[in-house]
Amino acid sequence: MASSTTQKPLRIAIMLEAVQMSDILGIDIFANLSTKYMEMALQLSPKVAPLAAHAIPIEFLYLASTLEPSDFVVPGNNFQFLPTHTYDTCPRDLDILLIGGPLLSHRPPAADRFMKEAWLKTPVVMTTCTGSLWLASTGLLEGKKCTTNREFLGAARSILPGIEWVDQAWVAEEKPLEAKGVKGELWTAGAAGYGLQMIAHYCLEKFDNEFVKFMGLEGLNLHNTTAKDQFYPAALEDAKQPDTRRAEVKDVSSSSSFVSRFLKGVFSWK
Repeated sequence: MASSTTQKPLRIAIMLEAVQMSDILGIDIFANLSTKYMEMALQLSPKVAPLAAHAIPIEFLYLASTLEPSDFVVPGNNFQFLPTHTYDTCPRDLDILLIGGPLLSHRPPAADRFMKEAWLKTPVVMTTCTGSLWLASTGLLEGKKCTTNREFLGAARSILPGIEWVDQAWVAEEKPLEAKGVKGELWTAGAAGYGLQMIAHYCLEKFDNEFVKFMGLEGLNLHNTTAKDQFYPAALEDAKQPDTRRAEVKDVSSSSSFVSRFLKGVFSWK
């Protein structure tokens, strides 16, 4: 890895307007790997010094429709964030784009345009929860293997049959990219907790393992995440058998008619 003093900052944009906060918590893993975090850590503990060379300069960009304080998933909950960019002003040639899961009715035209324009220019696109449905509403995921929150998996398969919706905690898939010699990557995760797992595995795959485990995972008590793979502990067809030891084991193979009707309205572009 190049010296952090000469290395170009990793630009990570986060679409978090009207999403649940838990959907984008994985940015803390990235933040713990940053040069800014390492500078603070060195002041507190010299034992991290051998890992300092692996620190990554990172720039976070927070997106919304305007630069005014914006709500998370529940408007009026008195918890807001301050965007750094709008969908119109954000660069398209990012390094990573993370799309959280918004309300299904949240589809700003500017966000749609941004995702379409960034798709071929940004090497890595990640979604958590219903963020994959947000991205799918652009038509970009046709023919791709993806996942989403298990609650919406059945409806997604019904409304968007051109996408291979798989029953997995997270999925890594190739995507097109304009740049030559660089592989485009699409990472989609189920519910918010699996988004954390997905980002942890991504970081372990791309960066120094010891550095990621110590700085990114152990400090957040996420080190057990590395022992989990991208598959659920029970198949979807087995979900009818109650088992409190299983995470998110529910019968969602046939989604409610309400969800299906709602998604048909959202995906009227079909």
